[in-house]
Amino acid sequence: MRNKWLFLAVAIMTASLRPEILYAEKVLNGEIVACKLVKLACQRHLDDLKRQNTEKFPYTFDAARADHAIAFIEQLRHVEGPSASTIGGRDNRIKLELWQKFFVGNLFGWRRADGTRRFRHVYFEVARKNAKTTLGAGIANYIFWADRPADPGCQIYFAATKQEQAALAWRIARLQIERHPVLKNLGKTYESKQYIVKTMKDAKGRPISDWSSRMRPLGQDSKTEDGLNPSLAIIDEYHAHPTSEILDVLESGMMARLQPLTLILTTAGSNFDGPCYQVERPLAVGILEKTLQPIPEDVFALIYTLDEGDDFADPKVWIKANPNLGVSVMPQLLESRVAMALAAPARARDVKTKNFNIWQQSINRWITDDIWMACAEPVDEETLAGRHCTLGLDLSTNTDLTAICAAFPPAEPGEKWKTIWRLFMPMDNLLERERQDKVPYTEWARLGLIIPTDGNTVDYDFIEQEIRIFGDKYLIDEIAYDPFKAGEVVAHLSSEFTMVAVPQRYNPMAIYSDIFERLVRKGELAHGGHPILRWMMSCTEVKADRQGNIMPMKPRRETSGKRIDGIVAAIMAIGRASITNGGETGFAKADEVVG
Repeated sequence: MRNKWLFLAVAIMTASLRPEILYAEKVLNGEIVACKLVKLACQRHLDDLKRQNTEKFPYTFDAARADHAIAFIEQLRHVEGPSASTIGGRDNRIKLELWQKFFVGNLFGWRRADGTRRFRHVYFEVARKNAKTTLGAGIANYIFWADRPADPGCQIYFAATKQEQAALAWRIARLQIERHPVLKNLGKTYESKQYIVKTMKDAKGRPISDWSSRMRPLGQDSKTEDGLNPSLAIIDEYHAHPTSEILDVLESGMMARLQPLTLILTTAGSNFDGPCYQVERPLAVGILEKTLQPIPEDVFALIYTLDEGDDFADPKVWIKANPNLGVSVMPQLLESRVAMALAAPARARDVKTKNFNIWQQSINRWITDDIWMACAEPVDEETLAGRHCTLGLDLSTNTDLTAICAAFPPAEPGEKWKTIWRLFMPMDNLLERERQDKVPYTEWARLGLIIPTDGNTVDYDFIEQEIRIFGDKYLIDEIAYDPFKAGEVVAHLSSEFTMVAVPQRYNPMAIYSDIFERLVRKGELAHGGHPILRWMMSCTEVKADRQGNIMPMKPRRETSGKRIDGIVAAIMAIGRASITNGGETGFAKADEVVG
């Protein structure tokens, strides 16, 4: 019995010393200064350890697999900079910092029931010079040479906007191989073609190239290739990619792989219409903040940046965006960059973006998740039967989400406003939109949170019928609608309901947005905690005119995975209902000119 307890004590002690746990604990107890998003990534790991290998969470953390990957990478050599020097017998092998072990351990430690890796899609964002390219090359070499379960005919692609940029990471991976005492004899480089292949023995024992396994760079400026079968796709500096074309090509070719992995390595940028900011970053933040439900458990996210309100000139917060501060990021040089930014404000934007991983933007996230979820009081639709309400209708164009929100003003003093939603999407587009937007539309449909309509375009007849069903159950005072693409629906319903056009411009949306925001911030709204609306609120950003009036900024549907249709419908419904029913005092009337 004594030996049993001794064994258990050693096991507990060993688990507590694991680098992933040690890093998470140091971050969460404040010993390591970190931003909110890193803290959430650490908490996610600790929470997952507690629920591993359960019916709802069939993943297990395999410490041996994590250690195997860490040990392999630490046998590779630095290939550039002072760390690559061997003068005086210096050891130039890579020494992973604790944060890097947390990253690598998560990627390779978490396993599915069949032994394959849990994570298939990774978003990693950090300021420049924090060794993300060296780490990415090390991960590529591990998967190429030592991954378990083994992947025969392993193909690895380093992708960037230009072939030259992609070749930089490929070159580091190549040099890591050439400077390793064992690996250098197991592969062959074709410099002109920019290929690394494994070698094998022919029948006579002579080394020959195995072209089924290869590692190569791929630029978006090169000819797009079909027939790719990637085991690993490393997407470098995704913030600079104007479209998701190369990512889509690579991921679509992974379907036959046992445990494919997409690894996005990037720093913040300034392209707010690109797929990094519009799709991948919201996905990562939604997972960490748990605003995206259900959480895609096969996606890993880690973002090092400054928190809102941090002063980039304060050295105490530099480590938040620079986890390698003092290792590959020299404090003196960072201090010089900050001094330059303070002396020349025109340079501050570049410094904040590249050295502190801050997306410099003219738009702002509106209502944070904690404020929104404070209004998640349950709403019973049956008890609202017979009550007056106003509908907000935000129609999609052809293939996207359509939203209806019913807003119920308080019937008596002290009662909260109540909202209920209906969301629609064409059945035939669910999977395609899920792939493009990277949100679980099919699961939401299965849970009844989205109503699929027949065909591959918006079924306006079906939506009109749903509105009539609302009208049978509730007393609809008005239907506020975005007039864009609404002509057919308005023509069909105008004889049955009072239809009010709400153009998507500052007048009147700034007034309605102000009403909506005040209700939310004062906790006078009950929205029931609808998972999709929680995600939509996390996607909602606002823009302002010269007078400071704000309104939601609709994302570009063709390039963005963000959707705010349900929030826009709620703003229109609550704004109209508040004004027509006397609402709060102190708001402008709907026909006032804003500004």
